[in-house]
Amino acid sequence: MDHTKRTLSFNQLSEENTKKLRSNIILLVTYKLFFFLGELLDELRISSIENLSNELFHEIFDYLDGIDIYLAFSNLNHRFQQLLTSSSILYKIKLIHFSSNEIFMFICEQIKHQIYSINFQIPVHLNQLLTSIIIDSSFNCLQSLVIEDIQPDKLIPFLININSLPQLFSLDIRTVHVIGDLNNIYQLIFALPTLKYNKLYLYGNECSMSIPMAVTGKQFSTIEYLQIGHYYTFDELSALISYTPKLRHLNLSHINQDDSDIETMLPISLEYLTSISMYTNYINFDEFEIFIQNIYSKVKNLYVTFSYQDITFLDAYRWEQLILQYLPQLKKFSLKYYEHRHSIDSGEQTQFNSSFWIEQKLIFNVEIHEYKILYLVCPYRKRWYEYKNSTVDYLKSTQLTIKYVFSGEPADNLFMYIKRIVNIVQIYHLDIQQQISIDRLMQIIHLLPDLITLKINSLTFYRSYFNKELPTTCSIEHASKIKKVYIEKTETIEEIYFFLNVCLYMEFLNVECIHSMSIELFLRDILNKINKDLRLLCIYVSKADDNMIKRLKEMIDNQKILSNYTIHHELGNIYLQWI
Repeated sequence: MDHTKRTLSFNQLSEENTKKLRSNIILLVTYKLFFFLGELLDELRISSIENLSNELFHEIFDYLDGIDIYLAFSNLNHRFQQLLTSSSILYKIKLIHFSSNEIFMFICEQIKHQIYSINFQIPVHLNQLLTSIIIDSSFNCLQSLVIEDIQPDKLIPFLININSLPQLFSLDIRTVHVIGDLNNIYQLIFALPTLKYNKLYLYGNECSMSIPMAVTGKQFSTIEYLQIGHYYTFDELSALISYTPKLRHLNLSHINQDDSDIETMLPISLEYLTSISMYTNYINFDEFEIFIQNIYSKVKNLYVTFSYQDITFLDAYRWEQLILQYLPQLKKFSLKYYEHRHSIDSGEQTQFNSSFWIEQKLIFNVEIHEYKILYLVCPYRKRWYEYKNSTVDYLKSTQLTIKYVFSGEPADNLFMYIKRIVNIVQIYHLDIQQQISIDRLMQIIHLLPDLITLKINSLTFYRSYFNKELPTTCSIEHASKIKKVYIEKTETIEEIYFFLNVCLYMEFLNVECIHSMSIELFLRDILNKINKDLRLLCIYVSKADDNMIKRLKEMIDNQKILSNYTIHHELGNIYLQWI
């Protein structure tokens, strides 16, 4: 970029375009200001944002993009000009398809001593922009950089330039371009003097590394959080993290498909490493076990996701032994195992409900997607059916979540998935996240004999031509065991009657009030149909308030529907409980 462009003044830019852009930005910023501060302005009786204090503007600017702020407020008046150039204002710049490189470069030149972060997220002409503007030590407050879709021939000069940044804390590089050799890239990254967080994501492109192991006495990287999003072998991984002795968090994905060196992997000692996250398609449990055995550290958090078809990943006893022997300080654990069609059945049920897992408050859940099953081991979180001081039965906590019900088409895959799942684990809780027909629902219940709770998105009385005559004796028997039912969206009172009729021993019903009915009529219709076991009712009404509770209480008392009961509302939910 020549000297004329470097010293380009704001007045030299296209006056018409600048005014139009300024006007649009001012409208946008003003809208955002009042969105965040509308109630405050009303309370303080402030009619103009110029009456707000500088301290409040500091907080407001923290939510806005730096380029937007400068275009909207520069040269408005002396007060705003002083505010924009104040050392206490740090700008966060996010470039997404930004229309003018010249405007960006001019503003960048004016405020480069105040820029805290720059996010080049697929802007137009990124590589031309990086050629025109040099990010160097003059950006003395710059702490975070995100670069997306950079060309390989621009990456090395870019990394050389940013080595002089005195406060660069975080570097995130993502590109779809093929970078064949990562040796120089990582050597330059490791040389960045203040870097704590680094992510390099190549979107699955093949690459190679022959980086040597770090030599004692040479300069090591300051990186504490390392995210590797490209193919690597375990030998290459060993070499990489030998440069990061201060590493605390390691995030891995895309282990090389052809890696065969895991058994010869050298032990790695990382004194400060406390967290490992891994996603991979290409290693089995035995190989993962060897990897963990060779990491000498004090890992407290382990989050792993596997797509490789090895049913051993669901062997609770193997996991228990691995954790007890090699991860004794583990506090947080999450396992995700994706299983695709035609997987081999082990014929054994998983034991993630043993005392070891219960003590850790970790539970086993399953999700059915359109083309795969997801098995999860994760911390227990409070569920919709837990009311007040109800106790958690970890032995019966396994939930099946169905995200795709094959509506209007044959559901052979769905039923195949369910049959496979019940061979592995008993299902006590069912969550169906799409609208489902009654006959499809009863087919599912037919396959799940141990259900305690049922949650559905919504119900339809549509009858599929693909389904056999329903309900079966088994489905009715299984439904009668369901104690708690939650219907997220309710269209007709008949949907509720259906569940009251088939779930004969229901104790808790959670529903949404039908929009076309008054809450009084809705509640009375339900109470007139209740069975002898139902003792708790939750109805969602968006406008629930104390007056509504008072009216319902008067109706119940006047019509003598219930005697010994309590009723109250919480966040739009009306709770009615009786003895």
